[in-house]
Amino acid sequence: MSELTPDSLADFRFLSQLEISLDGAKVAFLVKEANEEEDGYDSNIWLYDFSDRSSYQLTTSNQDESFAWTGEDELLFTSSRNRESEEEVTDFYRINVNGGEAVKAFTVPQPVSGFEWTGEKLIYKSPVKITNDEEEDNGEEPRCLTLDEIPFWSNGKGFTNKKRIHLFSFSEDMEEPIELTEGSVSVEEYAVRDGKAVFVGRDYRDKAPITNSLYLVDLDTEDSSPVRLTEEEFQFRLVEFSGPESLYVTMTDMEEAGLNQNHRLYEYDLRSEELTLLTPDWDSSFANSVLTDVRLGQGQDSTIDGERFYFVSTRKGFSCLSSISPSGEVEHLTGRKGSVDDFSVRDGRAVYVKLSDDHLQELYTLSDKGEERKLTSLNDKAFSEAVFTSPEGFTVERGEVEIDSWIIRPHDFDAEKQYPAILEVHGGPKAVYGDVYFHEMQLLANQGYVVIYSNPRGSDGKGNDFADIRGKYGGEDYKDIMRVVDVALKKYSFIDRENLGVTGGSYGGFMTNWIIGHTDRFSAAVSSRSISNWVSKFNTTDIGYFFVADQQNGNPWENHDRLWEQSPLKYADKVETPTLFIHSREDYRCWEGEAMQMFTALKYHGVPARLCLFEGENHNLSRNGTPKNRFKRLEEMLAWFDKYLK
Repeated sequence: MSELTPDSLADFRFLSQLEISLDGAKVAFLVKEANEEEDGYDSNIWLYDFSDRSSYQLTTSNQDESFAWTGEDELLFTSSRNRESEEEVTDFYRINVNGGEAVKAFTVPQPVSGFEWTGEKLIYKSPVKITNDEEEDNGEEPRCLTLDEIPFWSNGKGFTNKKRIHLFSFSEDMEEPIELTEGSVSVEEYAVRDGKAVFVGRDYRDKAPITNSLYLVDLDTEDSSPVRLTEEEFQFRLVEFSGPESLYVTMTDMEEAGLNQNHRLYEYDLRSEELTLLTPDWDSSFANSVLTDVRLGQGQDSTIDGERFYFVSTRKGFSCLSSISPSGEVEHLTGRKGSVDDFSVRDGRAVYVKLSDDHLQELYTLSDKGEERKLTSLNDKAFSEAVFTSPEGFTVERGEVEIDSWIIRPHDFDAEKQYPAILEVHGGPKAVYGDVYFHEMQLLANQGYVVIYSNPRGSDGKGNDFADIRGKYGGEDYKDIMRVVDVALKKYSFIDRENLGVTGGSYGGFMTNWIIGHTDRFSAAVSSRSISNWVSKFNTTDIGYFFVADQQNGNPWENHDRLWEQSPLKYADKVETPTLFIHSREDYRCWEGEAMQMFTALKYHGVPARLCLFEGENHNLSRNGTPKNRFKRLEEMLAWFDKYLK
C-alpha cells in the first residue's frame, strides 16, 4: 500500500465512449491516462473480447479519440497522430481489430466533434461563423474582439460570439462537406436513421433563449433544408429515433421548477406531429449527476435497442442504467450503488462503465439473470496499491426532509484520537455526492482529516420539489448543511469540533463563501470556482443572464436588493475564517472576478486570504485540467488546511 498524494491521479485510467461491435462479439472503448511529461492525457482505443474474456490495447499513438464500428472487424476513428500543423482539420483512420496497422482513410477540412457513421457517410457537428468579423483579415490575431450577442463566450470554448454548431455530412468521394444546417440555428443533440437526421436546435440572434426546438433534415436530398417540428416554448435535451416515423425525446416546460426541472420522456409522431407523454409519474433526471474527479471523456446519454429507450438516471446518491418501453414502463437495470458513467446496448446486451466506492472505473455487463459481472481490470493495480477508506453513509433529518450524508474516516483511524474535519459542499446545485471514489476526499482522509459531505436541498435524485431552491440559496440549503455538521459532531465523537474546515466548488464555492459570512465555526476554508456576487455573475458569465434570473428570481435592475441580499459578498465584512480562493483564468461559468471580489473584501477587512489563479484552465480544472495544475490545486488546498487545522 502506498500513501495517496495529489499526483496519485497519474496512476489511474479513465474509461469512456464504449461501443459494442456490430456482431456483439467485442466492445471498443477509450482509455485515457495522464502523461506527466507532456502535461496532458494519452488517449487510445482498447477492446474487450467476449469470446476469451480478455481486454487489450488496440491503438498506441496516444492521440486517438472518437470512433465507430464500420464492420464486424473494422473501426473508423479520429486521430491527431502524424499531424504537425495546427490547421483545424480532422484526420480519420481505419483499423482492423484482428491485427494490422491503422491506415489513414481521409481528412475532413473542419474540426469534428463526435460523429455518426451511416454506412456510407459521416454525420457530424462542427462550429461555424454565421457572419464575417468586422476586423481586417491580415493573417494576424485580431487585436480587437467585436461582441454583439449573449452569451459571447462559453466555458471551455472561449469566445463564441456569432459562432454556431452546424450539422454536416461527408464521404470519401466528396471534395467538400455538405452543410446540413445553416444560419443562426445551433445544433445540440442529434440522431440519424434511414436517411434522416433529427436534432435539437437553438435559433437566436442577440440573445440565446433557454428554450429550443426539434428539427428534421433529409440526408439523401441535395439542398434539403431542416424542417422545424416544434414551435412551443419547451426545452428538449435527448432525442432518438424510436421507429422510421417516430422519435423519443426528453422535454420540460420548466413551469414547476425552472431550469432544473426534471425532463419527461415523450414520443413524437412525425406524421401526425403530435407529442405523447410516456412517463407521467416520472420525477427523476435523465442524466448522471454523481460527482467525482476521476472521470475523463464524454459518455453517451441515451440509445435505442429494439423498442426500448436506454438512459442513465440519478436516484438519491447513485446513478443507474435504466430503460423505458413504448408503453412507458421503467426498468432500472443496475444496482443502488455507484455511478454508471457510460454504456452501450446491442441486441439486449448491456455493457457499461461503472465507478464505485471500492473501485475505479471498469467495464461491467449484466448476466441473463440481471447479475453484474466485471469485465476489465485496468485499474486493479492502481487501486489495490492506493490507501483509501470507504465512505460511511448516515441519514440526517430536518423537518420532513431526509438528507443523505457520508463521512470518510482518516487512514489508520484510531477511535481514541481526535481528528480535524473538512466539510465538502458539491456544485450544481442540482448534482449529487454518492458512494463513489473521489480523489480529493480520499486524499484529505489520507492526510488525517475526517471528510463530511451530503446532498442537501437543491440536489438531484429526489424529485423537483427537493431540487427547487430558486430564490432561496443560502436558506434551507444552508440550514440542511449545518444540520449535517451538527449531527456528524454528535454521532462521531472523534471529530475535533475546534478544527473544522469547509470547501466546495461552483455552487459549493458559493456556499463556502456564504458559510464563512454567516458563522465562525470553521477555522479554515477553501473556495473554488465560486460565486460571490449575483449581480456581477449575471452580467459576466456564459450562463449568468438566464441562470441567475431563474435561480435567484430576479435581475440586477428590477431586483437588485434581492440579488445583493443573496450574495456572499454582502456579508464579507463579517468573515473571520482564513480562506483560500482557487479559480481558473478561463472560467467563464463563474468568472475569476467572483473570486477577486471576495478575496479583496477579506484582505480589506484584515482576514488571512490567498488567491490562486490557474492560467489556461476553465471551470473544470479539478476534473479535466492538465495533470500538473490538478496536482498543484490539491497541494495548495492541503497546505492551507494543514496550516490552520493542524
